[in-house]
Amino acid sequence: MYKKAFTLIELLVVIAIIAILAAILFPVFAQAKLAAKKISSLSNVKQTSLGILMYNNDVDDLFPAGCGSNWFYPRDGGWAWSTQPYIKSLALLRDPTDQLSTSGFFTWMLPPNNPGVAISYASNGFLWQDSANGYPTYMYGVMGVAQGSWMKNTYTNGTQVTKPAETIMLATRADGQNLWGMGDVISGVTWWDNNSSGGAGLIPNGAESATNSYSAKPYNVTLLINANKQNGAVYAPYAGQSPFSFADGHAKTMIPAQTNPNPTNTYIDGPDYAKCPNGHDPKNMWDAYR
Repeated sequence: MYKKAFTLIELLVVIAIIAILAAILFPVFAQAKLAAKKISSLSNVKQTSLGILMYNNDVDDLFPAGCGSNWFYPRDGGWAWSTQPYIKSLALLRDPTDQLSTSGFFTWMLPPNNPGVAISYASNGFLWQDSANGYPTYMYGVMGVAQGSWMKNTYTNGTQVTKPAETIMLATRADGQNLWGMGDVISGVTWWDNNSSGGAGLIPNGAESATNSYSAKPYNVTLLINANKQNGAVYAPYAGQSPFSFADGHAKTMIPAQTNPNPTNTYIDGPDYAKCPNGHDPKNMWDAYR
């Protein structure tokens, strides 16, 4: 009397069906997981921005400096340090997809020497240099470098932001840190990229190449910021989109190049007066004064 059992062909058919289902479902699961991380990052950057606005309310509506005059945040502040009593949670400063690598940091930046940590968000510290009038440098972003010796309007008052719902406050950047130099500021300049000051500089540029990569050399270690130079220093892990928050406190994901779709110049030379009245590009969401 023979016992009932699966034939080899039947087992192979079942295995093939399972393999087909796995091939179909695994990408769906991966997409669902990535979508959950995007929602988490969007929530983090929004909550962080609301903490910054609470800080503003207590200091006559002034945004904090992105980077203080000495560039060492524990000494003279940076936005992530100045607003700690309002944000409190380090987790809010991080994107779930960010590897949070500190491998390129100087050893003096990290514990036990100093409390430097990797963070994922950077302030809009967009700088603009007026080449038509002797090259004075203006801070046209929301939270930039507070160095009055060479920069005009180093702090932004909330009432000065002409389009708060369309002006970026924070963007996502995967190589950031909260301690030194331009570690958590995106300024639009590249002369921070290739020295030891600590950060990638370019704002997104819709006229740049989407196939050329953008690398920088903060902390004397060459890093690939992203493979799409249109993104500048912005990290876009969510199907080419990135979480942003805005000066009114809301947040959304966008393709980075959409934040600056028609730039007249790439670097600190800034908007061309002939094309942008008063030096302000109306489509540049990094310019708080447009």
